[in-house]
Amino acid sequence: MTDISKKITDEDKIKFAVFTIGAVEFALDIMRIKEIVKPLKITIIPKAPRFIEGVINLRGNIIPIVDLRKRFGVKIPETPLSSERIIIARLNGKIIGLIVDSVSDVISLGKGDISPPPEIVKGVSAQFIKGLGKVGSRLILLMDLDRILTASEKISLKASVKEKGKAIKEDEEDAGDREEE
Repeated sequence: MTDISKKITDEDKIKFAVFTIGAVEFALDIMRIKEIVKPLKITIIPKAPRFIEGVINLRGNIIPIVDLRKRFGVKIPETPLSSERIIIARLNGKIIGLIVDSVSDVISLGKGDISPPPEIVKGVSAQFIKGLGKVGSRLILLMDLDRILTASEKISLKASVKEKGKAIKEDEEDAGDREEE
């Protein structure tokens, strides 16, 4: 039994937002999601891991952006998809953005709808999966958001975002000062 299914009683159900990366359906507990937005202008962070696209300024908040396609080793379309979205989610008390190919629906899963990942799913990609959700004939991978970044990646990202955030705010203040002149 997976950790996630232990938390659910037979009457309780957890709601998950379903999204795609390539041809694979994933789901994330909606209680972890703050909002879902269309792609915004991303400011690149030099020397960040290759799957960190950079940061966005969302209503004054500087949010790091992880491209889940790169993180999972999935081919990125040459032209951006019109369905592409950024899922703004909570990760260890911080806010992070996750680039996905599309967000399709919200599902409710009970204890009987969740299975542990099969034994054959081992290695790097298995660390991101909490379990499998069964909805009719669909099998949906339940993402373990807490494991998307390693401890060292979180520390490195936090420092980079803090530095970039200061630079962005200073640029905005300078622009505001120029407008007042």
